[in-house]
Order: sequence, then structure tokens, then C-alpha cells
Amino acid sequence: MTSSIDTLCEAILRSNSVDQAIKLIETAYEVDFITFHLMKNEGLSFSNPFVRTTYPDAWVRQYLLNNYISDDPVIQQVIEEGESFCWSELRVKPSHHKVLKASMEFGLGACGHTFVYTDKRGRQSAMSVNSTLEEREWKKYMEPMIDEFGTLLPVIHIKAVTEALAEREGMPILTVREIECLSMSADGQSYSDIAAELGLSEHTVRSYLKMARTKLGSSTLTQAVGKAVRGGIL
Repeated sequence: MTSSIDTLCEAILRSNSVDQAIKLIETAYEVDFITFHLMKNEGLSFSNPFVRTTYPDAWVRQYLLNNYISDDPVIQQVIEEGESFCWSELRVKPSHHKVLKASMEFGLGACGHTFVYTDKRGRQSAMSVNSTLEEREWKKYMEPMIDEFGTLLPVIHIKAVTEALAEREGMPILTVREIECLSMSADGQSYSDIAAELGLSEHTVRSYLKMARTKLGSSTLTQAVGKAVRGGIL
């Protein structure tokens, strides 16, 4: 890996979008492809899936044109189990063969790992990391990294929720830090408590909360929290 986990998390926090964030991860870990899905669930009211990927555009077009998502074994296992898994553990059914064959013909590789995260509101996301390496090499490389990917996914999840809501529900885009501070404030934590937990100065916490209030068009912190809750941000 070319960057420490802390440095990478900070880079993700500063990134402008989920698309940029997954590209940062792909570069840092030198994997071939990364795909992020914000899954459809009760916590999000929009109907179309929120997906960001580093797969080639030509494959994405073929995937969508052929509606491969309905027979994608990775997506089906996420929906059925809701837990992280290595692709060697995929339960492949006859209906999956077409998708798998097409992906192999496209040179996407058969080795991968899918990480699943569910937040406190029940909103679920999945991030798949895959490679063209042979299975033995892939497992040797990936096993020490599993905990790190599990740490990165919640950060990207928060970015995706606010980005998706901005696109489809008209809510403002808040940064991960703004959402973290707002959420902790909603739980009754003081400025100093938030600062200590996030490793920030109290002045910085106040600045994040002020920006969140401004974006949400609220004159008080209580109003901002209420709007964020009603809008699905928190």
C-alpha cells in the first residue's frame, strides 16, 4: 500500500465525490477495480441504485444494456446475507453463469472481496474490490488488508448518502466531517466532546457545525439537526 490508513481516510474526507474517493483507494492499494453500491433500502427513498465504479466504461455499458444486475451473484449475495465475503465464497447459480462468463471475457478477473456496511438508520452499502491476480496470490495480498477496507467503507458510505440525497432529493451536500459533527451533536455531545473524539480543535468543530447550519439554511443547531434527520442525512 502506498499510503497509511489514516492518511488515506483524510484524503477521502477531503475528496469531492465518491467517484474520486474510490479512485484514491484503487491507487493506494494497487488493485485493478473498485465498485461501490449504495443499496436500495427503506432509509433511502429514491428508486435507482447509486453506483460508482472504476470498471471500464465499455463494460459498464454492456452491464447496463444486458441488465446483468438482476443475475449478478455478488449483488444477490449482499442482498441475501448482508455480510462481507470473499468471492471464492460466492454461491454461484446457473442464472449467474452468463454474467460471470461475460466478465471473464472482458478481462475483469474472478478474484475479489465485497465489504458490506449498514449504518444505524439501516442504510446499506457494499464495496467490491477485485483483481486479475490468481486466487492464491489474491488471498495472500488481500487477507492483511481486510480490516483496513472495513475501516474505509463507512467513510465512503457517508459521502455516498449525502451525494445521493443531493442528486435525487434536493438536499445540500455536507462533508463527512460536517455530518459526523452534526450527528454527534444530535446525540447530545458538546463541542469539546466532539473535538476530543475526532481529534480536532473545538474551533474546527464549531466551524464544521456552522457550515452545516449554513448549508441546511438553519439559524440554530437544533434546526439543522432536525432538517438533516427529516432529509435522511442523519
